[in-house]
Amino acid sequence: MAEMSVPEVPQTLEGWYILHDVYSVDWPAWRRRPDGEREQIAAEGAAWLASQAECPEGDSALYSVLTQKGDLMFVHYRKTPAELNRVELSLRQLRLFDVLRPTYSYLSVVEIGLYELTALAYSKLVKSGLKPGMPGFDDAFATEMEGQRTRVKNRLFRDIPEQAYICFYPMNKRRGEKVNWYALTMEERRDMMRGHGRIGHKYHDQVTQIIGGSVGLDDWEWGVSLHADDAVVFKKLVYEMRFDPASALYAEFGPFYIGLRLKPESLPDFLAGKIG
Repeated sequence: MAEMSVPEVPQTLEGWYILHDVYSVDWPAWRRRPDGEREQIAAEGAAWLASQAECPEGDSALYSVLTQKGDLMFVHYRKTPAELNRVELSLRQLRLFDVLRPTYSYLSVVEIGLYELTALAYSKLVKSGLKPGMPGFDDAFATEMEGQRTRVKNRLFRDIPEQAYICFYPMNKRRGEKVNWYALTMEERRDMMRGHGRIGHKYHDQVTQIIGGSVGLDDWEWGVSLHADDAVVFKKLVYEMRFDPASALYAEFGPFYIGLRLKPESLPDFLAGKIG
């Protein structure tokens, strides 16, 4: 009886808002700048990035993007969308922005899905005599969820992983005529996500995964960031995931962006055509 009380929509916990901001550099325009001016602009950009990375409530990082999808990817974690907007606007005030051309951006919020914990919380309350619709049920459930938030706070409000490479991509769950993730029961979705999680756990010592929920925020439903010191592990992890039913039947993937992390003080070298 308790299982029947579980809602079809799993609860989620949210943390930092995330902005992935990708630009190409207008290299001809950059080279036309006088040498001394280029040095000043690069130093100004490096100082700006260092100041953003020192944000007490959030973090920022910069990546050199491989392929022609872009040159630089800024990643920002902040407490609110308004704070992310301030970061965007502050970048636009730099002289460096005069030679940056936007190629892609994505907004999401750090998300932890609670498929298992939603069911456990509901079952626990029902067994205690509380049922949905009864006085006190909503407050008791909210207390259970807040307890979960406290337990996973370090995952919701963490710094950007320091590993050398990032792999970012947006994704959806299919909702077409033949297969529809959202038409499955809570139990079916939970079982598939459990299996999906087992594959991810095999790589936990090599890959740090940050899931950003973006339903209602951007064009896809999630933005996934994988961080690792060896880029080939992205291929191995994503390839294995593709054979899992949660992906094989129900996942749609957007563009993939691979980047190499740059320290703020490395920005002048990057703009001079050097990667350390």
